[in-house]
Amino acid sequence: MLNLLYSQLSLTRKSSILPDRVVTVKSEEDLKNISEGVGRYEYTRGIEGKIIVDLTNLKGIERKDDKLRVLAGTHWREVISYNPEIFGNLDFSVAGSIEYSDAGFGFNEFRFIKDRAEVEAYLNGNKYVGKYKGGIIYAVLIRQESKELVTKSFESNDFDVIYYKIKSWFATSYPAFRDITVAWNNGKFVLNVTYTKVREELLKNFISDFPEGQILYEDLNFPHKYRYFGVVSFDDLYKIKDQILKSTRAFLRIGFKNIYFSIYSNTFLNFPGIELNNFSDINETNLLNGCIMCGKCVEVCPYSEYKGSPVYSPLGFYVLQALGSSIQINCHMCGKCVEVCPANLDILSDISKTATYEVKTTSDSLNIKELNSNRVIVITPISLDLKERLVKALLYLYSKGSIVGIKYLDININDLIKNKIDWKSISTKFTGITQIITLTPEEYYYLQPLKQYLVLDISYIEDYVLPEIEIDYKKLHIPCYLKDLEKKIKPSKCSFAFLDILNNTSVPNNIKDEITLCPLTARKLNIKTPLDLLIPTINLGIINQTVNKIKEKLKDSSQLLDDAIWYSGIADDLYSQISDNLYTYALQEVPKEELLLLYLYLDNVDLNQQDKKNLEQKIPQLLIK
Repeated sequence: MLNLLYSQLSLTRKSSILPDRVVTVKSEEDLKNISEGVGRYEYTRGIEGKIIVDLTNLKGIERKDDKLRVLAGTHWREVISYNPEIFGNLDFSVAGSIEYSDAGFGFNEFRFIKDRAEVEAYLNGNKYVGKYKGGIIYAVLIRQESKELVTKSFESNDFDVIYYKIKSWFATSYPAFRDITVAWNNGKFVLNVTYTKVREELLKNFISDFPEGQILYEDLNFPHKYRYFGVVSFDDLYKIKDQILKSTRAFLRIGFKNIYFSIYSNTFLNFPGIELNNFSDINETNLLNGCIMCGKCVEVCPYSEYKGSPVYSPLGFYVLQALGSSIQINCHMCGKCVEVCPANLDILSDISKTATYEVKTTSDSLNIKELNSNRVIVITPISLDLKERLVKALLYLYSKGSIVGIKYLDININDLIKNKIDWKSISTKFTGITQIITLTPEEYYYLQPLKQYLVLDISYIEDYVLPEIEIDYKKLHIPCYLKDLEKKIKPSKCSFAFLDILNNTSVPNNIKDEITLCPLTARKLNIKTPLDLLIPTINLGIINQTVNKIKEKLKDSSQLLDDAIWYSGIADDLYSQISDNLYTYALQEVPKEELLLLYLYLDNVDLNQQDKKNLEQKIPQLLIK
């Protein structure tokens, strides 16, 4: 379905033909064997063809003397830190800016980006280096800026003030600015000029009333439904004044003879008498539900990586939906797409409507022994089979003097992932609880909506453990749900462990880390979590020793208990009190960690049912005392 995705050429334009196939280029070797096709360098825009050569993931930058060699699919946003002499819209690709004749920073001095840059490209199967003359671009060669630049700015709410100021410059001479850019945003015009320091004396009369400024960067980081690009003469600039004023944002790249405009709007605009570029939105119908096709979601989407195609990203979802071909995104709703979406779309709500999972929704909670406390470890069907981890977590917390209970939340996993839970009703189950500790990052993430109805702290067990052990963070895997740690330590990476569970698959990944903060990943990759390193094993043998001690003490008190049976049926409260005191006596010197193990594994010990029943009632009282 990649051919269907690439048949969408802009926000409103579709290809008149469905591509026969898409050839993905991962290296230059791939290009050497391609003799036909049209290049697609970015998701944002494209041209139609029967064969699409996909270079969107061909990214990389290297310095070569005073130039930058930038691979075709690299966005200007990635290049800008290398101090290029020219650059375009930060969310466009370098090769796209060549292919589509973009203007950018430096237009007044260097003209269009393709006029200043060189390319390594393949035409009819043969490679050439130099100015672009057609074919498929592999890399773009851009000079690095070697001179000191100065930027000055002038602001006005009035288009005419800006227009006539610039017109006066060109009426008398040719102002030798490197760049002249006018930006329209939030009801204000900013006129920016940038020049080399050595030209300051030559230009000072033009900008005597200009304060210091900063270079303006054009991008797609805002909601819009239509994009318009074209070139007009200075005299014709006035013809698009109304369109600029009606737009959300606009950029004008000023040159001596021509002005290149980029206009972004939420309403459809007409440009009578003005020729627009081929990738402008000349159709009024936009069916993308607000998606601006920037592709930012593709870059961060674990599910797209899991499926091995951008089709299975929010971008693919919206584009295929607009083309009348629905697609299911059966992802784990991690929300990374929402964080980067400049259009502020409610992506999770949209894709959850059609998502389906193959995970079992029934669960057996019979083996979960709850412990009441105002601080609890919450078990859901996600962590139901992580009993050893539960025990380790409790042993760790009890060793720190923390009184922590256990609470099981029998909840449908499908509804939990899609956030279709009645959280208000669920919140009543947590009355008196002030803190939840989870065993998995997934539960930490999915249970956050409880905070809407409760004054509640939700934390993850590894947050407590991590500071206590020495770890080489270079070898630590950060799962995609732990966004705070991702900011502090290193970027996250999805292991697909939970996606495997949801979709009943086993998809490999390229994670090489030796330690992980996700127990599901640990199980999949056979590596350790910090909690595993802190508590490598659980000494279950101590349970039998504890049972033997209790048996001895109960044996010593057996005569008293036998005698107390006389009260049964006559003074039951007195009998219960005597029995309770005997079990208190038997347990009072047992360390809490041992009591905890006994309680959790009580079904497996050699005791009669009455003793087990009594211990099951008494131990929780002592644990949370």
